[in-house]
Amino acid sequence: MTSTSPRGTPLVEGRHSVSPFNFMPEVTTSWDIPTPLGLIDSTIRKIIYTVGVRPTEGELIEVCGLLEELGIEEESLNVWWRGGDEGDPQELAAVFGIAKAKPKFKVNVFTDTLLGNGATPMPLMKQTVDMFGEAGIKLLNPGLLQAPNDEARKRQADEMAAMNEYIKAAGMEWNGTVAHCARRPFDEFMALCNTAIDNGIRRFDLMDSTSALSPEGMKHYVRTFRSRLTNNTPLTMHTHDDFGMNTAGTIAAVLAGASPDVALNGVSYRSGFAALEEVVVALDVLYGVDTGIRLDKLQWAADEMARIMRFPIPPLKPVVGFHQFLREGAHDVEKMLDGRAPADFANMGGSYSPELIGAEFHWVYSQQGNGRIVAAAAKSIGVTLTDKQVEEAVKVLDDKLATHPAYPRWATPDEVFAVIRRLAT
Repeated sequence: MTSTSPRGTPLVEGRHSVSPFNFMPEVTTSWDIPTPLGLIDSTIRKIIYTVGVRPTEGELIEVCGLLEELGIEEESLNVWWRGGDEGDPQELAAVFGIAKAKPKFKVNVFTDTLLGNGATPMPLMKQTVDMFGEAGIKLLNPGLLQAPNDEARKRQADEMAAMNEYIKAAGMEWNGTVAHCARRPFDEFMALCNTAIDNGIRRFDLMDSTSALSPEGMKHYVRTFRSRLTNNTPLTMHTHDDFGMNTAGTIAAVLAGASPDVALNGVSYRSGFAALEEVVVALDVLYGVDTGIRLDKLQWAADEMARIMRFPIPPLKPVVGFHQFLREGAHDVEKMLDGRAPADFANMGGSYSPELIGAEFHWVYSQQGNGRIVAAAAKSIGVTLTDKQVEEAVKVLDDKLATHPAYPRWATPDEVFAVIRRLAT
């Protein structure tokens, strides 16, 4: 697949074909996309939180390899103490195992032992910094919590200053996580964030933890948040898919100035997380953004992820689901069999070529099956059938479909070829 056209245009031959309305000035003048895009990934921590999935350390290291191949530059992990004396064993094992593997990407670790709400002592702050520093972690991430009163706010600011000093002395940096960001008391919250700026925060990791923001609300929220900061500190936005809108919500955040937080295959609890493959393909094709991700590795990485996790990709999932490039109509199947696909993707019900993500078109004989498909399939393997033999093949295949009342109600190409060869002998 080759192209001389840049991103940000509606038609790139052999790559994508979308509406010119996407790139009209009336649309693009309101964009405030971060440059460069500071995409972060949460695949590994979200695997750990996917109900019914318990990966080994070796499997998580395999996933690290997928993320490196895709071009991920920063991975976010969690370790919760939840008021105890020790962190979650599985989360700690993941952090230490990945740190030992020395991946190409930076590792950012959220922990709840670094900074509290100013009302509860945080005796494990130095111990936590020392432990992760010895493991080679360079980015730590406390949660930014609301203080209950003025006295607690003052104590929290002092503790934040002490934490910043200790982290910097250890040769590390810190980001700050804000869970349920859009449901916080906004004025108090912004005061806390600006205190964090005064104390050396590297980035705010905002979390729309329960999909509380519509895409329109997301844009307004991110713009308002940025306008209230005392300097232009980078932001990320984390979304879930409770309403089936997290890709749209994540894109809205990007257009307003926050970088996306994503997970491969959308893995996570509840209805899932912002899917890396959906967000990066949409940003690239519909918005002309270079995300830094190897798009041509997406299908491979998604399939490998499903294998490693033993957690299948839903067939109808956007971008990497089995049905995304599955076709059954004769006009599409003929193009696949005689080599006109994927070049003719725009006339095969697609806005981008499967080659963009390292995938390919595939076909089955199903409800729309007919003699044209049988004849094209026969020709593709060098077999000539009479009209009567084509009719016989159609009957055999239709009878086969009748024996499969439930999904998947189709005959595979191999099954079609077997019928053709049997009738041709």
